[in-house]
Order: sequence, then C-alpha cells, then structure tokens
Amino acid sequence: MEQKIIGELFGVEVHSPVARGEVREVVRKQLEFKAELQTNQNLTEDQAFLEIVDIFDNFFANISDEDEANFSKMHAEEVSAAPREWFGALIDEHEVVDNKYLEAGIAGVLYDVEVKYPFTRDNIRTLVKARSDLMGFLANTHGISIYQASNDLSDEQDLFLKKFNPSDQVFFLNLMTEEMNAHTNALNDETVKINQQVFKQDVENQYYAQIIGGVIGIFCLIFILFVVFK
Repeated sequence: MEQKIIGELFGVEVHSPVARGEVREVVRKQLEFKAELQTNQNLTEDQAFLEIVDIFDNFFANISDEDEANFSKMHAEEVSAAPREWFGALIDEHEVVDNKYLEAGIAGVLYDVEVKYPFTRDNIRTLVKARSDLMGFLANTHGISIYQASNDLSDEQDLFLKKFNPSDQVFFLNLMTEEMNAHTNALNDETVKINQQVFKQDVENQYYAQIIGGVIGIFCLIFILFVVFK
C-alpha cells in the first residue's frame, strides 16, 4: 500500500497508513524533547508537558480521524512498552507516588468516578460517559455554554494528572481521546437514527393524511352528486 506523509513530530516524518516503527521513534524523540525543555530551557514538568500537548494538537488537527485513532492507539502502546532508560530522570520524581497508586489499585476520583490504576479502557470509558453527563449538567445549571463547561472539566482533569509520571499522563490522555471520539461518534449515530425515525414518521403521517383527504373528497363528491341528481 502506498504511503503518504501526513506530518512531522519531533523531527520524525509520519506516514499514512501509520507505521508502528515511526510511532516508536516519535515516542523516543518526544521524551528526549521533554527532557531538553526541562534541563536546557528550565521549564517545569507541567510547562514541558503543555508544550508537547500543543505539538500533538497541531498534528492531529491536520490528519484524518482514522489516522489519529491508529496513531493514538500505537502511541499509547509504545509509551507503555518503552525502555525505562528512554525516560531518564523524568520518571524517577514520580515513581514513589505511582507505586503507591499501584499498590492501592486506585488513582483517585475524577468526575465522581473512582479511577483504577493502572488505567484501563473500560474504566476510562465510564469516565468519559460521566464527563459527558457532567458537562451537560454544568451547562444547564450554571448558565454557561457546553464549551465553557468542557474547559472547566479539562482544568479539573489537568490537576488530576499532575501527580503521575509523563508516561502515565500520555497513556491516560490517549485512552481518553480514543474513548471520547468513540462516545461522540455513538452520539452522532444516535442523532442520525432519531432523525431518520422522525422523517419516516413524517412521511407516514403525510401518507395517511393524503389517504384520509382522498376519502373525504370522495364522500363529498358522492354527497354533491346525490344532492344534484336527487
């Protein structure tokens, strides 16, 4: 299958269809870039993380949904499988904290949902549903837009993630992105289904209205003929 370049991440050309080797190299270069931001540019871990998030956002904005889903899946897998030395000193500062969550099996509570640790897709799927419901609730009860409610919940999520190491943060965000896309697609499919049912009902109503109108017209014609020729 012919490959085409869809963008570049941390100096690595990424093609479609997405190849695992390229994604693996992106992960390695990404971690090197983050370390460089923290050590040479004196950025905090949070500042470096936000820089990387912006780079990924720009990359995803210019590729197809299919390529984004495939890349995100492979990226999450490669981050989890990456050699420890790729993270350098970045992982050490959070290691003790993450071990605490690993022993407990719980990462905390987000959007009123108990988050399992290590992160699991089923649990993240529940979290996405809770986030969607909470977003609608905030918009309806606090007089704000859906987008403002989404921003508030994203801030809450950012605070939740700060306590984890970079690989856990990326893995969590990849799962969230995939499940939020799936949730949105499911809502869109349901909306299309409802619209189709409404359209079908409207057509049936018009059909029956025409039949009834025709029957009434026939009776009126019979009545008029009866009066005229009586």
